[in-house]
This record gives sequence, C-alpha cells and structure tokens, in this order.
Amino acid sequence: MRNDLYDLVCGFNNMFYDRGYKTFPIDVLEVENGYEVICEMPGVKKEDIDLSLEDGILTIKTKNQNKPNDKKYLIHERNNMRLERSVNFGDIEVDDIKAKMEDGLLNINIKLKVKENTKKDITIE
Repeated sequence: MRNDLYDLVCGFNNMFYDRGYKTFPIDVLEVENGYEVICEMPGVKKEDIDLSLEDGILTIKTKNQNKPNDKKYLIHERNNMRLERSVNFGDIEVDDIKAKMEDGLLNINIKLKVKENTKKDITIE
C-alpha cells in the first residue's frame, strides 16, 4: 500500500515540473493598460523570492528552502526545492512594475508601454 501511494504522489508531483524545477500555480490577467500576475506561494517569505525582468520575460524564482532531511516521511508533498516560473510579456514598461506579497499570494502588476503614434504625414514633391 505504501509504495502504491508513494508512486501516486510522485506521479502527481511530476505534473508540476517545468525546466527541471518544481513550479507553482500562477494566474495572468489582462487588465487595463497591462497585466496582473498572481502567484500562489504559501509558506514562502518575500525575502526568499527573486523577481527579474529581461527582454520582456518576467522570471520568478524562490530560494532553496533547506530543511533538515533527517526525518522519515511517509508522504512528502510540501516543497523545499527551488521554484521557478517565467512568462514572456514582450514590450512592457520596465520602470513601472509593482509586486506585493500577502497571505501566500504574490501579486505583480505590469504596465504595457504606451505606443507612440507612428503616423507621419508625407509631403509629395
């Protein structure tokens, strides 16, 4: 029974792997003038989260939660590995990103760059 349950839990956990890291659930909402990203991160402290933006790609990483591994688990579902997710937003306002951690949810607000009017009147010679 224990091996069957363990295999079932491991198989379920493997559904959440992304690029070799366990992931966490996120929602990306389209809001006026941008996006809102909501990450479910229970038990993660805000100082253990690294947010970065490069070439329009938002990357969210958590540090490895090194917990003593001297216990014999029957079921071990809570994560203590490093977590990572990346989302490509394209052309966004780099200087206007806000993030807030509250009640295990990380909320990130991203604004789109305001596109300038590219219309140009051309005179005919």
